Amino acid sequence: MKNCIKTPIPEIYEAAEQLSAAVDAHLVGDTGLAREQFRRADSRIVWEWTNPAWSRPDKNVLVPKPLGDSRTVPKAERVPDRSIAPHVRKAVLRRDGHRCRYCGIPVVDAAIRKIAHRHYPEVVPWNPRDNAAEHAGFQCLWLQYDHVVPHSHGGRSTADNVVICCALCNFGKDRFTLRQLGLADPRDRAPVRTDWDGLERLREAMSVRVAAQSPPGTPGRDSGSPGTPDGGALVSRFLPGAWTSAGYLFTPPVQGKERWFRLDQSISVEPVERAGVKGYRLRCDPAILRRRGIEPGLLDEA
Repeated sequence: MKNCIKTPIPEIYEAAEQLSAAVDAHLVGDTGLAREQFRRADSRIVWEWTNPAWSRPDKNVLVPKPLGDSRTVPKAERVPDRSIAPHVRKAVLRRDGHRCRYCGIPVVDAAIRKIAHRHYPEVVPWNPRDNAAEHAGFQCLWLQYDHVVPHSHGGRSTADNVVICCALCNFGKDRFTLRQLGLADPRDRAPVRTDWDGLERLREAMSVRVAAQSPPGTPGRDSGSPGTPDGGALVSRFLPGAWTSAGYLFTPPVQGKERWFRLDQSISVEPVERAGVKGYRLRCDPAILRRRGIEPGLLDEA
């Protein structure tokens, strides 16, 4: 049994180093160096390593019908929703870090690539309808959440069945089982933690910059005359058990469902503790709460 569909090549790690150097250059204002490093990370060699295996996942199958393998579960008997809840994603990322559990290469969340594309579109191309027009480094290192046991075989979207992986190991695995692909179960190997941060420092820096640049009176920012865009008052509510991660505020079930809020200039959050219960104070336009199905009047004021 092998650990991954395709053995990583040295150029992948070189691309990761170039992306890291590009981010560091951008953060100190050296846009010329950042642009050059992003361009170098768009390696044709890396692109050619990634694409044959993920565009035709059927080619990765070694044994179509292995003995003792799980079987496809009729759709009527499957868990209807295969999506992975925010709290599960958080737990899996905390456990695995930004490293593929199959092949071991470093990975980067799509949000980081989007920031880079926004600032350097000419050297960080991305066309979701054309693999050939996507930045090779970001494409290869694209962070994914993989169902080890496929959803079609009864796999659930729980932390014990979901692992962090790269794009090739996710899309190349597709709907097939580990036995069909001749793969060892990644859960039998302990996660290997490294100092690779997934380039999250770029997202963190951008979040701080957005908050710092918000003018007085911007909705969600404390000021002498807080208010909503239409002149209404902001609300401040306590969310017990809430947590922040990667630029988002996540909550346990609120009024029946888990919720999430992107941290930007439209809201402000602050960790607080009430009667021994830790959580976050959320301050925002009440319309933001209602868009997420939350009635502000049913939450405790903060």
